[in-house]
Amino acid sequence: MDILQSVFPVFLVIAIGATARRYRFIDEPFVHTANALVYYLLLPALLFHEIGTSDFLQAFSAPLVIGGYAATTTVFLLAFPLSRRMGLVPAERGAFIQGAFRANLAYVGLPIVLNAVGVEGLRKAGILLGFMVPLLNVLAIMALLLPHKERLEGRAWERTRNVSIQIVTNPLIIASFLGIAWSLFRLPLPGLFRNTLKILSSATLPLSLLCLGGSISFERARTGFSTAAAAAAMKVVLLTGLGLAAYRWMGVSGDDLRIGAIMLGCPTAVITYVMATQLKGDPDLAATIIVVSTAASAFTITGWLFFLRGMGW
Repeated sequence: MDILQSVFPVFLVIAIGATARRYRFIDEPFVHTANALVYYLLLPALLFHEIGTSDFLQAFSAPLVIGGYAATTTVFLLAFPLSRRMGLVPAERGAFIQGAFRANLAYVGLPIVLNAVGVEGLRKAGILLGFMVPLLNVLAIMALLLPHKERLEGRAWERTRNVSIQIVTNPLIIASFLGIAWSLFRLPLPGLFRNTLKILSSATLPLSLLCLGGSISFERARTGFSTAAAAAAMKVVLLTGLGLAAYRWMGVSGDDLRIGAIMLGCPTAVITYVMATQLKGDPDLAATIIVVSTAASAFTITGWLFFLRGMGW
């Protein structure tokens, strides 16, 4: 029951957000504004506060990062030939490949880690997020452009440059590494600022989950269900399984292993829809993958946590 109570409330809040959007308690302008608030202010405040006030050398786990990189890169490489064998056109291939590996670490992973592991787990997950986000963004660009076999010239180069700038200026990455530097240099955080960050942090996860639910479009998710299901299975089953195998090989266990299972088991990120529209992917297929993987991950994350407990890891 404690596993169920850690995982399912997160998805129930997502469902509440989707229902509120369906019955127009919240609308698209609100979701857009609230998402910007969460992305540019609240999540960075949460990450900086939790990481900056922790002992980085104690919270950082190199095996978590290495295993996450290995599993993500492996699924990325496997998705390329699989998408070709499935007979997908280039736009569909880009959406399929991106959907197979790009996780919603911030909006889904962090709340579940907080419920399942606690504040110390949230700090470790925040550090892992800081290292994973650059890799996910770079691979996403490659996933969307390489199926077209374009030379990066003209408009393709301009779009890629714009996305690259977004990676460098990503507020989650900046906040994570500022927090790491703050922790490493053991800089003090005055009570006034600490309490301000606490207030902002307390609003982050509920609003982010409601926004995630409000961002999911069932109207757009009407095409390519079987293709979307294959991508979702690679994301929430194959990638997580590979990551857990790598973690166990490196001797990871306990809370660190649960953090890895949750973060790697997250569904496909909503941002994949936005990037598919910007970089010649199939946005409708991307939307379907988001919906299918989000619904499936409520059960797969729970299943992975049950599996780890049953194995005594």
